[in-house]
Amino acid sequence: MAEPTSDKANTTLHGYGMSPGLALGKAFVYQDIVERDHERYEIEKDRVEGEYARIERAFEYVLEDLGLSADRVEEELDAGHAAIFHAHRSMLGAPSLREELRKELEAELVNAEHVVQRVFQRHIRAFRRMTDQAFRSRADDVMDLGRRLLRRLVGIHAHTLEDIPSGSVLVARRLLPSDTVHLSRNATVAVVVAYGGPASHSALLTREMGIPAVGQLADEIEAITANDVVLVNGSSGRVVVAPDDEAIGRFEKERAKSVARQDRARKRCRERATTPSGIPVSVLANIGCQEDALVAAENGADGVGLCRIEYLYLSRQTPPSGEELQEELRPSIERFSCKSFTVRLLDAGADKDVPSLNLPAEPDPALGRRGVRLLIEYPDLLDTQLTALIQLGRKYDIRILVPMITMAEEMQEVRRALGRAAAELGVKAAPPLGAMIETPAAALCVADIVKHADFLSVGTNDLTQYALAAGRENPLVSDYFVDDHPAILRLLRMIAGDAGDRPVEVCGELAANDEALPTLVDMGFRALSVAPARVPALKEGIRSLEA
Repeated sequence: MAEPTSDKANTTLHGYGMSPGLALGKAFVYQDIVERDHERYEIEKDRVEGEYARIERAFEYVLEDLGLSADRVEEELDAGHAAIFHAHRSMLGAPSLREELRKELEAELVNAEHVVQRVFQRHIRAFRRMTDQAFRSRADDVMDLGRRLLRRLVGIHAHTLEDIPSGSVLVARRLLPSDTVHLSRNATVAVVVAYGGPASHSALLTREMGIPAVGQLADEIEAITANDVVLVNGSSGRVVVAPDDEAIGRFEKERAKSVARQDRARKRCRERATTPSGIPVSVLANIGCQEDALVAAENGADGVGLCRIEYLYLSRQTPPSGEELQEELRPSIERFSCKSFTVRLLDAGADKDVPSLNLPAEPDPALGRRGVRLLIEYPDLLDTQLTALIQLGRKYDIRILVPMITMAEEMQEVRRALGRAAAELGVKAAPPLGAMIETPAAALCVADIVKHADFLSVGTNDLTQYALAAGRENPLVSDYFVDDHPAILRLLRMIAGDAGDRPVEVCGELAANDEALPTLVDMGFRALSVAPARVPALKEGIRSLEA
């Protein structure tokens, strides 16, 4: 580790602990390619044509790529979504844009990367200043095009986070789901973000990966620069920049105690968890990729309570086919071949902007077309997933979970689609179909929803967001995001009571809350699904409950 500089030694930042644990590493400061500083160098006039030719080649490559994406999206979804790729092609094909780039190049006499970045940033700012929401949303389209061109010019064919150095503390203003799918648990020892609350997707991901994380540092994060040695306490929310030997010594002692606690819990992790009074409680895992499945299996998870498939859509420019979905999911499922494996249908929308769908901007995305609403609107997208899961269900114990249910009619419609897909495949018994209860409306209508659902899964993160009117990604209202609030506990008691004989489990972050555990068991919840790293500790907590 580098020696701390005198002006930074033991600089302590206080944020919010998003994912527990302790870590020490060198800072890797992440910026989007459109925003970051690129190498800038001046050129002679006789090199203008050469630089402009580089821009032209990047344009042609991106135009071809957009055309291929449009064809694939039209095949998998519909012509409406493909039209957005065609619109992007039209934007790039506009003679005025290339003329503007040429003039900028001739006037500034600098390299192509700098010219493209400058012109596109100018357009992005112009769109974001507009009052009309429809025009403001075009800023994201322009940014995506600028990103594509710059990546081609710079020669980047992989996401920056795929090449993060081993032992890094990732530092960023914010992380989008499309960024986090590229994180490597082997290289990233901790995450520090300026924004991001307890239920943000960056928090969920880091907890699933078992990586310590701190958020809500706001502008304090500017104190961290590239290659600074950083000490992260994801439990307390404390970050120390350039710690001295004494601080590192205290950290190592604390980490040793933590590792010892984890080792004790892992010794019994493969045993079933039963309370002292004899109540068995299944401890399942929430996973999002094959690495998560491996960790969950090693930590003794009794099955998978929630497998998110968004990563299969976020990391590519075209939606996966049914065969690709099966191929990607099968290795994870096989690790739990004798146990239940629940796959949640694509939960796109809100803050999860799937590139291949090119969804238009909405005034209130969290209250817009997300989850089941989007799937019903695009039945081909739904049918591809259902068909793939039915096929996997021929051999494995698959369950299908429907996200963002608000009313019983939505479950009816998905149930009908599942029946049609099974009939087309000649399958008599389709996998069990469950409803995700994560809106107050669904919680209040469980008695109607269970008529069309084989099981229920309570997503307390969104349930808290909607019940308490506190955005899970909004740090300004994080104090209002209290997932064990009396209102949430009352809703949970109603859900458990109205579920009847249907299995019901909790898969939100509340399931991993030690203080809430006795209450959840007392309410009648007999299955809890948590991040893979939390499975051993939760099992120990269940065994230690007071009778």
